[in-house]
Amino acid sequence: MQGNPKEDKSMHDFKSDLSQEAVLSEYLDKLYTGKGIDFNRVSDLNKQHQGIDIIIQIKADEYLIDEKAQLHYLNNDLPTFTFELSYFKNNRLKKGWLFDEKKLTQYYFLITGIFLKKGKTKLSSSNDIDKIKITSVNRSKLIEHLSSINLGEEKLLGYDKELRKTDSFGKNTVPELNPNSEGLIFLTKQLTEKPMNLQLRLEYLIKTKVAKKFHYVVPTSVIRK
Repeated sequence: MQGNPKEDKSMHDFKSDLSQEAVLSEYLDKLYTGKGIDFNRVSDLNKQHQGIDIIIQIKADEYLIDEKAQLHYLNNDLPTFTFELSYFKNNRLKKGWLFDEKKLTQYYFLITGIFLKKGKTKLSSSNDIDKIKITSVNRSKLIEHLSSINLGEEKLLGYDKELRKTDSFGKNTVPELNPNSEGLIFLTKQLTEKPMNLQLRLEYLIKTKVAKKFHYVVPTSVIRK
C-alpha cells in the first residue's frame, strides 16, 4: 500500500531521529561512566514525557536531567541553543517544554558541537563520535533570570502570541535581549509543529551563571584547521 509521501518522509525522519538519539545515549553513558558519575538512564516513557532522560545521584540527592541534543547540526558548533515556548499539535497550540509545569526537569544538558570522526556525516554508531560539548543549565535559575530581565512566562508568551498573529517567521528581536550577544525569539516555518523558540547564546547562559560547562572538548578536526 502506497502512503502519503509527506507522511512517509515524516515517519522516516522520526525513526532516524530515534535511532540517532539511541546512538548518542550510548556514547553519553560511556562519557558519564568515565567521569565517575552515578546515574540511571530512564526508560519509563511517562518519566521521559516529564522531561527526565537520566537521574544523577550525588550522595543523598537526585538530579533530574533532560538531555537536549543538536543532532540536526552534526559537524557544526553552533553558539546558540533554543528553548521551546510553544508548538502546534493536532492544530492546537501547546505550551513548550521550557514553561511546561508537567515537566519535572531540574537541569538541561545541552549537547552541541557534535563532531563525527573524519569523513563521517551520518551518526550510525557511538564509535562515530569524535567530540561533543555539554552545557549544564539550571532550569529554575534560567527561569528566574529571564523573569529578572522582564522576560517571565507571561511576557514571553505575549510575544509568542503577537508574532504568531503576524506570521513573523525567522528571527525576531526583543528589547530585553541583545540579539548579537544574548538572544532572540525564533519562529520556525518549515516544521509541521511551527515551534516558537527562545534562542539564547551559550556564552550568555554561562556568563549569567544559569549554566556551566559540563564537558567542553575542542574537536581534533577543528584544531587541524
